[in-house]
Amino acid sequence: MSDEIRIAAAFAPASVGNLGPGYDVLGAAVEQPGDRVVARRADAGVVMASLTGEPGADLPPCDDDNTAAVAARLTLERLGVEWGVTLELHKGLPLGSGLGSSGASAVAAAWAVNLLAGAPLAPAELVGPCAAAEAAACGSPHADNVAPSLMGGVTLVRGLDDVSRVNTGLDLWLTLVTPALSLSTRDARQAIPARIPVQEAVHNCAHAATIVHALCTDDAELLSRAISDRVAEPRRAGLIPGFRQVQAAALSAGALGSSISGAGPTTFALCLGEQRARAARDAMTSALDSLGMAYKVIVSPIAKVGAREVEP
Repeated sequence: MSDEIRIAAAFAPASVGNLGPGYDVLGAAVEQPGDRVVARRADAGVVMASLTGEPGADLPPCDDDNTAAVAARLTLERLGVEWGVTLELHKGLPLGSGLGSSGASAVAAAWAVNLLAGAPLAPAELVGPCAAAEAAACGSPHADNVAPSLMGGVTLVRGLDDVSRVNTGLDLWLTLVTPALSLSTRDARQAIPARIPVQEAVHNCAHAATIVHALCTDDAELLSRAISDRVAEPRRAGLIPGFRQVQAAALSAGALGSSISGAGPTTFALCLGEQRARAARDAMTSALDSLGMAYKVIVSPIAKVGAREVEP
């Protein structure tokens, strides 16, 4: 048909998984950077036509197991259409950074495919396919990155097809400091034992619930007491040189809280307002400078929107 959409492009932002105690449950989107996918209609199936990134970037394989390709296939199935797609993936996120790189690829592809069909699916309806695509990268599906990347803001994951956005009036910013090393999600997840002591589980459950309550009631002081993780952070901190020094620097500069972003090695600082976020940036980078470590830094408000259409 002449009115069929033949080409569409989507951008999906980086995300912070866990937000401290919310392991696989809480996540937040940032405005920039992110991944971009251009999708074109094809006769059938999914073809990864090209994969590009920043000069010298470590890129994932451009094959059928790429999270973008997997998410596109699952989205086509959910749409129930007979046509296929070719995908061009433009990576704006480094691998193994703890910024939801594989999730952003999946989200950008899923949203681009959805746009080709006229966008009949809401962002929340694509969390399941995108989370399933994450298993291609790390061995198990999880949605604390793809949910905020799709929906924007802070999201709460109850199940792969049961997510909601946690709205708040607080002016929240994220400072993200990534040391020059890569930490695979698969390896970081293997650091978490299958059985967690009940005291640790209770602590994290209480603090994750407190984060949601503090956001809903715009209580910054309560939020500052809630970002405390006794499950993932203690077991992953040793994998990230300088983490404790960077975390302490963020807190001393007035951050509401600080912990490991997703699987790491990025450290996040959650801050009230841009001024505090930039103060945290200066303190965190100074800590890494004193250790002689190279790094990259991002200062961004929590994104009000997630995946979005862009020019092809």
